[in-house]
Amino acid sequence: GHAVVPAHWPDMPANMLKRSVCLLLTVLPLDAFFLPVPPGAAVPDAPVVDLRRIPNGGFQPDLAVGRDGTIHLVYFSGDSMAGDVFYVRSKDGGATFSAPVRVNSQPGSSIARGTIRGPQIAVAPDGRVHVVWNGSDAAEPRGVANPKNGRRSSPMLYSRSGSQQLRFEPQRNLMTHTFDLDGGGSIAAGDGGGVYVVGDGNDVKEGEGE
Repeated sequence: GHAVVPAHWPDMPANMLKRSVCLLLTVLPLDAFFLPVPPGAAVPDAPVVDLRRIPNGGFQPDLAVGRDGTIHLVYFSGDSMAGDVFYVRSKDGGATFSAPVRVNSQPGSSIARGTIRGPQIAVAPDGRVHVVWNGSDAAEPRGVANPKNGRRSSPMLYSRSGSQQLRFEPQRNLMTHTFDLDGGGSIAAGDGGGVYVVGDGNDVKEGEGE
């Protein structure tokens, strides 16, 4: 199917547009994202958006579009408390997708429940794909220990693809001096080759507060 998008859509900041497209891909109720258009009403020059289901029954998606127009998509699959992250790509505007590649090197090491969103993706100018996600209770390597109870917290996990996006490196934990990871991390890749990840946790040296 297709739908007419509101006039302000082309003017959305890039990060808002990215999230909105991801919400569309989940095939949630259409009127949650678009202004209603009366039957027969003329809407000149309105772009058309095709709604597609996430491949392979996945959910909690995130996507990025490479400089060559390739759509890079990651999504969550499995038990929401101990699932997996998969990556697919499309070179025909989302009409078809490649076979899924598992991003997490340890099965069941991702979580996507409640305020903890699914995996986040960024694509570097050279086409390399970078992914972060919240680790499950079983995920390794573990995070920094909570100084109050000694319990090692869940990690913020990261992996990147090879140049052809055919496989991903072993996952690694980015939390080296913080603990109690909260939901809502994100990632970006810069033109200069830098990769930037933000998350929410407590610093072992700064006491209370996130």
